[in-house]
Amino acid sequence: MIAQLFQRANAASPVYALGLGLLLLLALLSMLPALLPALPVAAAGIAWAMHKHGLPLHHFLRSRGAWLAVLLAVTGSAGWWALADARAGEAGTALALGTAAITAASLAYLTIEGHIMRSILELVPAGQRDQLDSFLSGSDPTAAAGGAVADLSGLDPAQVTEAIRHRVVGQDAAVDTAISLIFRRARLRRPNKPVATLLFVGATGAGKTELSKAIADVMFRRNLIRVDCAELSQPQSTQRLIGAPPGYIGSDAGGWLCREIGRCRTGVILLDEIEKAHPDVLTTLMALLDEARLTEQATGTTYSATGFVIVMTSNAACSSIAQVVAATEDGAERIGRVKDELKAAGFRPEILARVDAVLPFGDLPRSAVAEIVGLYLLTFAADVGIELQCVDAALLIDLVQRREQVAGYGVREVVRLVEGAVVDGLLDVRDRGYHSAAVAVDGERVVVTGVE
Repeated sequence: MIAQLFQRANAASPVYALGLGLLLLLALLSMLPALLPALPVAAAGIAWAMHKHGLPLHHFLRSRGAWLAVLLAVTGSAGWWALADARAGEAGTALALGTAAITAASLAYLTIEGHIMRSILELVPAGQRDQLDSFLSGSDPTAAAGGAVADLSGLDPAQVTEAIRHRVVGQDAAVDTAISLIFRRARLRRPNKPVATLLFVGATGAGKTELSKAIADVMFRRNLIRVDCAELSQPQSTQRLIGAPPGYIGSDAGGWLCREIGRCRTGVILLDEIEKAHPDVLTTLMALLDEARLTEQATGTTYSATGFVIVMTSNAACSSIAQVVAATEDGAERIGRVKDELKAAGFRPEILARVDAVLPFGDLPRSAVAEIVGLYLLTFAADVGIELQCVDAALLIDLVQRREQVAGYGVREVVRLVEGAVVDGLLDVRDRGYHSAAVAVDGERVVVTGVE
């Protein structure tokens, strides 16, 4: 405080600073006889505190030494004069000075032990305190009762649906149902519930995982937490989700899924191939599906998932489900029969009871496969740096037919077929200096030629 006074006085005029210094010196000299008894006590106390904390003198004086020196000086001076007044018969004055000495000694002891320290909040610049107060007064993002809320008010449902349809081809019914449900539940803001819990079922490669990724990218700023349940087939796999119990190796690392929920706060939790998870893992996930909470074992911290859409995917009974989808037009009847097939395949009823919507993915029609082929043709050409000017219809027909021969592998096989058919030719055209190309079929051979 005295240093600040000197800075302000010097900024106004050096003469003011000199005058202030003289006044302080005169005040100190006038008090010197009364403070002389305090000097040994102050010196001894500071030496003891430095020895206790192992600090050099200049470090100690910068941290708490000045405050401690004042307290010790008051202790020594008040104690000395209290004894002097007691000998002179001044009981009232001696009692007051003795009380002051005891109080100052107590404060000095607490300071040395580190119990009296400045609040860290006092060190925050004044211009930043409102921001800090606003943050500190808010709810804990990891507390179950104060989870984040998924705010989708800035998104247009029609535009979101259209954007996701461009990425997930041939599954318009599943896309429409999922998007409308998510928007509706986000507006409801149900307490202690996820935004929505969805189960995508059907054949592999039908677009289940791609739809989950598209929802995360378009609606939640790419916040996707993906859990590959094929890696959770053992009972101890629960430790990856909620951490090891206290005292076990790795308990200090916490649960990966818990920490990801606390980090992202909102987004999509994808439980991929849920049927491959161990029953103990499914039991652990029950609270997440039902009440949007997950408790870490080591710390007991409860993480809230109220800002997340939880998506489970499954390939269980995919052949039977494909037949149900193809044979049943009524939506309610179709979902009922799909659930029956899942139960028959060993799906736990308590999991199905916690799902807001079961969305079956049917087999892709030829038109959808052709669109996917075209999408990947254009994607590979863009990656190479070539613009496609013309594509032979025979190529599309051939790739669609070859995909039908391995329909069980879904879209992934389409990607491999397209890559094997054209990428080498596109790279050769680029190496020859062309920026555009045409793709044609010559007998059994795919020919990629450069276009000027």
